[in-house]
Amino acid sequence: MENKRLQLLQSFIGKPFSGSPSPYAKWLNGTVVSVNDKAVEFEFTVRKEMTNPVGMLHGGVISSMIDDCIGVNFMILGLENFYPTINLGVDFFNPASENDTVLVKTELIKLGRTVINFNAVVINQVNGKLVARASSNLAVSSIKIPV
Repeated sequence: MENKRLQLLQSFIGKPFSGSPSPYAKWLNGTVVSVNDKAVEFEFTVRKEMTNPVGMLHGGVISSMIDDCIGVNFMILGLENFYPTINLGVDFFNPASENDTVLVKTELIKLGRTVINFNAVVINQVNGKLVARASSNLAVSSIKIPV
């Protein structure tokens, strides 16, 4: 079966993902680096409005980057029903600063009938250090995904 969502995302490799229906995702302005049927990688450039008062990438923005990439990873699974996030656990390790580029990698760990588990890492591309690591679960809902 042809996966049109996967093909669409693959057409954005090397470009910002302007195909997202989410205004917040467009504000984050991630560039698609790689995608397959179980994992995605996006790069984000840290802008001033993404930082906290001491100039570090805000933890809430890091969490949003992760959650957004997991959402994209979910969408390429081609499922009929929407699975909203029911938890997102994030551990923070090292900072990223304005103008740094961070790479967010998400990976499908388990696709269950009612719960899906993803892991993610965020890496500062400037120094190669791990910025954050996360795990998230999504649970099936009765909401159908528009085709």
